[in-house]
Amino acid sequence: MAKFETTDYAQMRRCRMAHLHGRMVDEHFKKEDAGDVFVSGYIHMVSPDLTCWPLRWTITIEQQSVEMPALAMAD
Repeated sequence: MAKFETTDYAQMRRCRMAHLHGRMVDEHFKKEDAGDVFVSGYIHMVSPDLTCWPLRWTITIEQQSVEMPALAMAD
């Protein structure tokens, strides 16, 4: 499981709705050291951090292995 933090309200709502309805998500998260990270999987937990401003949410994702299909090259 991977944990990501976000201050984006729309991203938190998408993850929370996917968690409530049992759907997979495909999201981009911004990390300080790694830039943008693409994650696909099921949301395990969305928890708010109410001690800071702007509000921040910690999102725990159960990552699924994503296989990128090979592109067919036309000759």
